[in-house]
Amino acid sequence: MTPTISNSSNIIVHTLRKVSTDFVKNIDSSTQIWASSLDWFQQEWGRDTFISLPGLLLATKRFEEAKSVLRRFASFEKNGLIPNRISDPQNPETIEYNTVDASLWFVQSIKSYLQFTNDWNFVKEMVPKIQKIIHAYKNGTSYIRQNRIHEIKMDGDGLLMSPPQATWMDADPDGAGPITPRHGKAVEINALWYSNLKFLIFIESYLRINPTILPNLVTQIRESFNQKFWNESENALYDVIEGDPHQGAIRPNMIFAVSHGKDLLSEERQRGVFNSVKKDLLTPFGLRSLSPRDSNYRGRYDTEKPPREKDRAYHQGTVWPWLLGPYVDVLVRVGQQEKKEPDVVHKKIEKILTPLCEFLLANPNGSLPEVFDGDAPHRPGGTRSQAWSVAEVLRVLLKYQLNKNN
Repeated sequence: MTPTISNSSNIIVHTLRKVSTDFVKNIDSSTQIWASSLDWFQQEWGRDTFISLPGLLLATKRFEEAKSVLRRFASFEKNGLIPNRISDPQNPETIEYNTVDASLWFVQSIKSYLQFTNDWNFVKEMVPKIQKIIHAYKNGTSYIRQNRIHEIKMDGDGLLMSPPQATWMDADPDGAGPITPRHGKAVEINALWYSNLKFLIFIESYLRINPTILPNLVTQIRESFNQKFWNESENALYDVIEGDPHQGAIRPNMIFAVSHGKDLLSEERQRGVFNSVKKDLLTPFGLRSLSPRDSNYRGRYDTEKPPREKDRAYHQGTVWPWLLGPYVDVLVRVGQQEKKEPDVVHKKIEKILTPLCEFLLANPNGSLPEVFDGDAPHRPGGTRSQAWSVAEVLRVLLKYQLNKNN
């Protein structure tokens, strides 16, 4: 019998739960999440940690460890920035603050923690850090990299501007400059920014704290976002505006405007984004990082080649399994808008996840890799066991109760 989610849910979830423990390290009385358990990236990376945390620690009810991770990173906050990478916590020079999204994902993790636990005491503990991050971004902050100051700040339209190589698409194989700089106003950065502001307004109101963010700023951001990011010709969103000239590239980053932006877009535009991603980027093993219609598309990622060769494909078409998490969230949202029966939606989720689950059960490493080729037959590549690949598949399996027998 072909191993699908419906007939192998016990072993699939058991396998994912088992391998999920490989990324969680209890060291010196604190909990760390490592980005990979094999090959490289075996250390703490900010964005990887917070994208992985809901699947590894919240969906699996490891709440005390989740709090430990959040407290640990909160202790390293600097000028509103959460570290991108912590190589050696005892050596401040190895703590890198060279990302715009680690802080935004940090706040999203606290939001997810509250949704799973309703633990307002912990959220109250984290409020000062959330406020500091939001106001640092609003008023402007920066980090130094390669002897240059890189600024992050809110523009007059309410949208966030960030420097080159500050998002998750940050490959720079030969030091000559990132392949996908994405400087300016990036779509997922501003979707997270909008979501975080709404979250801060909500918790300040619930805890009866004097408001530090006014609702009219959220309204301004939503209006600016829709006015500037909407790509009418593609019925989709621009990837980045007012910066990187490749603004019209069809990339998966727009999915976060629906999965995390919620009411940021109208329902009609949400469906447009979903259909665009489905048409150009969906594969059996994840979402492509660039549409095959793009002249910059590269369908093969050769892990064994030197970085200067393989990294040119890293975010230029290579498939990322972790992106199926937000994609499934949006599939469910669109299904609800279209009044689809829950069973119909669940069958669609099963169809999407089955190839990846088949790969998992056949994989001698018992895990999911970092990436796959953009072109069929979609060979696996990158690290052989990546935290956010495992975490996001496990999260959606548990969230949408596709493991009914567990």
